[in-house]
Amino acid sequence: MKNQLNVVSLREQVHTYLRRQMNLGALLPGSTINIGKIAEQLGISKTPLRDALIHLEIEGFVTILPRRGVCVNALELKDVQNAYDAIGMVEASIVVDCFEKIEPSHILKLEQLNEIQFQDVGKNDYSRLFNTNIQFHNVYLDISDNELIKKFILPTKQRLYDFPRQNYIKEWETRNCKEHALFITWLKKGNPEKAANILKDVHWSFEYQKKFIKKFYNMT
Repeated sequence: MKNQLNVVSLREQVHTYLRRQMNLGALLPGSTINIGKIAEQLGISKTPLRDALIHLEIEGFVTILPRRGVCVNALELKDVQNAYDAIGMVEASIVVDCFEKIEPSHILKLEQLNEIQFQDVGKNDYSRLFNTNIQFHNVYLDISDNELIKKFILPTKQRLYDFPRQNYIKEWETRNCKEHALFITWLKKGNPEKAANILKDVHWSFEYQKKFIKKFYNMT
């Protein structure tokens, strides 16, 4: 049992390492992952590395090509649309289902995190924007008892920001913060349906955000 736990832990560490390499730009879309080289660099066998790569393939980050290696997937416009549609539906559903569990402390936390984002965008400081935004949405996602949904949401969002982006759009980020503020307003007014609609039909609406999405990802 101890050896099994060690293997699982090692697989998770390798998974985190590979995701970090993608974030840093060391593994770019379209590149091939050299399993032998990475295993040698990390001083591990190929087994936990292969396990980690299978996990990454399930999440959509890589494609394992039999006898040809592992390719880092590029993010296509359709991938972004599918992610936005799915996240919007799931988050909206959670807000409606869990509204009775939302306390004043949750509202306060949402306001604090959104203010941090407002301030950072105002200073053109995007270094912590992704993490702060994840924390904002997790305030209400964590209220849900559905662990399966929560396990789906984070990797999907990470997929949207899988590689380093230098082209943050101030107008878009400012608008996102304003959408957060409107979402909070509807929660404070006791209207979960209106709050959910902000998430599904505005904040995570691909059509509504498409102009900025294309610019952010350099897509046509």
